[in-house]
Amino acid sequence: MTGDTQFAVGVIGVGNMGSALVRGIIERGTVSAKSVIVCDLVQDLVERICDDMGVVDGTEAAHVAGSADLVVLAAKPQNLPLLLEEISPSINANQTIMSIAAGVTTKSIEESLGGKPSVIRVMPNLPALVGEGIAVMCGGSHAKELDFERVEAVLSAVGVCLKGPEEMMDPVTALSGTGPAYVFHTMEAMIQSGLEMGMPLEMAERLVLHTVFGAAMLAMESDLDPTSLREAVTSRGGTTDAAISHLEENRYTRLVVEAILAAMDRSEELGRGS
Repeated sequence: MTGDTQFAVGVIGVGNMGSALVRGIIERGTVSAKSVIVCDLVQDLVERICDDMGVVDGTEAAHVAGSADLVVLAAKPQNLPLLLEEISPSINANQTIMSIAAGVTTKSIEESLGGKPSVIRVMPNLPALVGEGIAVMCGGSHAKELDFERVEAVLSAVGVCLKGPEEMMDPVTALSGTGPAYVFHTMEAMIQSGLEMGMPLEMAERLVLHTVFGAAMLAMESDLDPTSLREAVTSRGGTTDAAISHLEENRYTRLVVEAILAAMDRSEELGRGS
């Protein structure tokens, strides 16, 4: 918990990630519902989170920014320049600015806001929706320990929070920020194989979901690394060996690596405004 145990939180953008953060900090008791003020371009999203969690509708971004100790920028990267221009007059040096916009650097946010804003850049991921997210945060040139404490208090309400250097943020975006989609895509392919083998959809989905869940739990709790776990269930000439051999003959590992590198390149492009 932070030094200011009841700091006010303003969330600009309450889509999937913004709303997950709001729900997490209230359900965890990080702050009270009345200490959270929100806004979004889509008013239906605001009304839903206000009705569900009892938070305050701030109506406009500038008002939200001026009403909070911690301002969470949960807007899309391409919308951030105009948003920063709108809220800049409302920001003061005592506030913490937390951005989850992929690719956007702390320096560019500092320059857009002017003065010496305390900026923390964060890359969370979608499992935050169920309290199992993992996020990495890094600080701008004016970030203080209190700023990190505030952000960590929010992120810890929806999962695990790590701290790292900013040069790692684009790789983090590609690996864990985008990572759940790779897992979902693999699950889709596994379910499709079940259907092609004649399984009912419900059975295929249940088998795949629990297999992925169980494998992740085993990897988390085991002393063995993923390579050792895979090797432990791959008997030469067996069914697993047949599947893994086929994957590697078709460059599976390399394709996954190249896909993640493509995501990193796109994160860098977003940071340049491309």
